[in-house]
Amino acid sequence: MRSSVIVLAMLMLVLSIFVFTPTAAVSGDAAGVYSTALTLTGQKNYTAALQAYDLAISLDPAYADAWNGRADILNRVHRNTADPLTTLNLALNASDRALALNASSANAWINHGLILYNIGYYYQDQLNDKTTANTYYAKQLQSFEKAISLEPDNADAWFNDAYALCGMGRCNEGLTAFKKVQQLNPDYPYLEGNLKNAEKLAETQTPFYIKYAVEIAMGVIVIICAVLWFVAVRKKY
Repeated sequence: MRSSVIVLAMLMLVLSIFVFTPTAAVSGDAAGVYSTALTLTGQKNYTAALQAYDLAISLDPAYADAWNGRADILNRVHRNTADPLTTLNLALNASDRALALNASSANAWINHGLILYNIGYYYQDQLNDKTTANTYYAKQLQSFEKAISLEPDNADAWFNDAYALCGMGRCNEGLTAFKKVQQLNPDYPYLEGNLKNAEKLAETQTPFYIKYAVEIAMGVIVIICAVLWFVAVRKKY
């Protein structure tokens, strides 16, 4: 009799756990799985990381960071898939979902821009479609600028913005953005090399009349002075 009561009590306890567990516990589970996914991403175990992000999303479909993580993984592995463009579009869809859930995340906008860049590059490099590529390049720049507007001191956003500007032939602006990165984080990875390249490209893109504005102005002044001197001398004679 006593053992029956104990068994009954245990059954009721188990039932109470399943019936009365609050919905917040599901969110907590999703957060735990997301944390595991981040660790796996850091370990470059992308297959397991993607599975973990998908599990977090299944537990909490409104988990914006998990959608962003899924987008990031798909973007990273697209070159190793059978259809890279399809994989990139899946990444873009996940990124769009993340931004629909949380448009105030600078990190999500940076990720969005990186995906758009890779899609543009695929159209340019693999499909020889520069028109479509330029459309995606313009969109990636908008994404990085959105990230900057949300977090003006985000060095990642400025670096990617600078890289995008130089890639679009706007290296004078890109150089300014790289210098902003240098101001925010002098030790930013690969900054020194990209900064030097930007300086060289900016120099070649600077119009002659701007590059040598001082010399031209001095030359004009000399010519004017010479003309005035000549006129003055002629008046004397």
